[in-house]
Parts: sequence; C-alpha cells; structure tokens
Amino acid sequence: MTDTVAEPLTQTAPAEPLSYGSYLEVPGLLTLQRPRTDAHDEILFIITHQAIELWFNCALHELEGVRDALREERFGRARRGLRRLTRMTSLWLGHLDVLGTMTPAGFDEFRGVLGESSGFQSVQFRELEMISGLRDRRYLNLPGATVEERKRLLSRFHEANLNDVFTQVLQRRGLAPEQLFAPGRPEDELRETAEDLLEYDALFHRWRYQHWLLVVRTLGTRPGSGGSSGSEFLRTTLDKWFFPELHAARSHVHATSADAREAESGGAETVYGCPMGYGSELSA
Repeated sequence: MTDTVAEPLTQTAPAEPLSYGSYLEVPGLLTLQRPRTDAHDEILFIITHQAIELWFNCALHELEGVRDALREERFGRARRGLRRLTRMTSLWLGHLDVLGTMTPAGFDEFRGVLGESSGFQSVQFRELEMISGLRDRRYLNLPGATVEERKRLLSRFHEANLNDVFTQVLQRRGLAPEQLFAPGRPEDELRETAEDLLEYDALFHRWRYQHWLLVVRTLGTRPGSGGSSGSEFLRTTLDKWFFPELHAARSHVHATSADAREAESGGAETVYGCPMGYGSELSA
C-alpha cells in the first residue's frame, strides 16, 4: 500500500480571538506548579516531571498513529512517526540531564514531602510500555492509580501493540524476522521499518539507563520514594525490550562462526555491553 495525502481539516473560527497565551492555556498552566516547601530545587523537580508527562501524552498519540499505519502497511507514515518518537525520546534524555544538575542534598531538602508518590506510579509510562510491546499484568493494579486510570491500563493491555502489528505484517508477507536481516537482501521499506522500530527501542532503553544513573547518583542504595526499592528496581528494568524477536533476529544473522561454535558448546560466558568490552557485564 502507498501513503496518500490527507485532505486538510475543516477549521472552525474561535468564538473569541485567540492569543498565544489563551490558545496554549498558559495562565492556567503556570498555576499547576505548587511546591510544598521553600527548597530551591523543588520547582525544577516538578516542572521536569510535568513536562515529561506532557511528552508522554504526545508520544501515546504518535504511537497510535504508527500502529494504525503499520496495520494498513503505510510504511512511509509509520516511519515518519517512528523518527518523531526517537526525537521525543532524545528530548526526554535532555530533561534528565537538566534534572541531573540537582544535587543529592538539594533533593533531600524536599524529598520528605513526596510521601507515597513515586515515578513508578506514572500511568502514562505504563501505557507507553504496553502500546510499544511490553505487557506486564502487575501494572494493571498500579498503586495510586484511579479507577479511570486502571481502566485505561486494562484497555492498553488488551489492545494490539506495535510488536503485535509488525509481527502480523511479517506473517502476511510470509517472512520470519531473520529473513529481514539476511545478508544480501535488498533494502526495502519493510526492512527499513524494522530498523526504525529497533532505533526507537534503543532510545527508549537509553532513557531507562539514564534514569537509573540519575537515581543512583541522587539516592545511591537508599530506598526510593513511595516505598520503592529505588535504583535497584530500575536496574531490573534494563533488560526489557519492546521488540526482542527483532533484536534476536538481527543478532543471529550477524553472528560470526566463532559465536555459533561457542553457543553450541555452551562453554563460553555471555558478554553484555560494548562490543569492545568497555563496561561489559559477564554472566555465566
């Protein structure tokens, strides 16, 4: 299928002339930052998380469009959406960089007022995981979620995600994931879409890693807010991927003969990390 040019949307004149501030609801927006202490860094903490939640909302909207385009095999539209999503994820990393200027002492000045609230409770983040390809029933009863938010999570859990839809596309084409990355296969829109999915997955994983590092720097091994285990919990999320079959297929296709012999013998350790070995982690 090919992409088509959409008809322009009908525009309705506003009841009253709009200004920059009224269109964007700036006056109301600026009333939503309500620090509970006089700590200098609390406003940074609030705005960073509010901004990220707004971007989560935008990303969910984009993911729905990418999913629908993949289902209809409109690969050009899907790839444009995926490229936009990677830019969004890079922007989230920038937010974490700014938040990283807050010192552990600065965080401690207002940490006590957070009570049971925790980033673990972000409903939109769990929705992002689910629509991208990662389902986990434990998050259907997310602590702190309202009845309506739990309904949203349940709906996301049962609806088709990006991984489901792309797998269905491959099945309709009679292709296995390994065939997409076979040496000598001509570049085509399906292969390029798979690469864009993996790029989005990699950027999202980088965000997980950067978030973990930020918490390690700020909290160390101390428990997180809301009774969570803090950095230890975040560390356990670093092996989560949206498209594990595509990652495995690409790795398998490009494995060397030595890799294959070692895998068959079972005598070698698996190395995770940089191909050159920097910062790698060994597991027996």
